[in-house]
Amino acid sequence: MANRLNYEQITGVVYVRARDGWYELLGLQASTWGNPFFYINYGVIYPGHFPLSREELKNHSWQMEQRLHHPGGAFPCASKAEIAESAAHAEEEFKRTAAPWFESLTLEVIKRTCRPQGTESE
Repeated sequence: MANRLNYEQITGVVYVRARDGWYELLGLQASTWGNPFFYINYGVIYPGHFPLSREELKNHSWQMEQRLHHPGGAFPCASKAEIAESAAHAEEEFKRTAAPWFESLTLEVIKRTCRPQGTESE
């Protein structure tokens, strides 16, 4: 899914796509307590300097974070069939909700909304 959407895998769970002065991020998050579910979070990173090193992208700090939703909340992953079904649903949900949200953002909007990493919030 991430490859089809042109995201670069930075770690086993973090994927990025460079934009004009900022990055889109996707992150997989395992369900707690060993449940066979996962979440897909998405957001932006605006650290105040570009390009970022791979290490900085690995240790990112989410800003304007959102979450893709599966009916019932988390994406099931107890079997290969569930993973495939979850990935298909996640891609549809991404195109329906996340892609338009990312496309609505500009560097100016992000600058007004986010603070660069390492700065104090107002």
